[in-house]
Amino acid sequence: HIDDAPTLEEGQPVPSTRVGRAFGFASLGVGLAAGTVAEAASRILGSNTNNEHSYVTSDANADRLASHLCRMRGAALKLGQMLSMQDEAFLAPPLARALARVRGSADAMPKYQLDSVLMEELGPEWREKLKDFEDLPFAAASIGQVH
Repeated sequence: HIDDAPTLEEGQPVPSTRVGRAFGFASLGVGLAAGTVAEAASRILGSNTNNEHSYVTSDANADRLASHLCRMRGAALKLGQMLSMQDEAFLAPPLARALARVRGSADAMPKYQLDSVLMEELGPEWREKLKDFEDLPFAAASIGQVH
């Protein structure tokens, strides 16, 4: 147990099936499309005067992309992390800010999902096989988290 280590909050379940991952990408696409339409409507109606970036790379869409990538983890998160290392001239500022967040974090797996995975991998008495285990991780990355 590391007393000074920060812990992460539980996130949404990590998609663990092909259907779950496909749904995650589909919902991201729908969310980005809806965000683009909302941004365009906002600019046309004059309630948003920020015309520096395209409709697609709005702050809301950039945040939506980062949140989905952090939840999806795996290859999706790795792709976001690789994009975040591009030259600032290559990415719109809202997208660069959001992808910088992706580079530094991933959502923590919820406790029930963590218990299920560890039970499947280590057996029903998995806690008794470990000297110490913190339920909340102090780090999470694209393919794992540290407890």
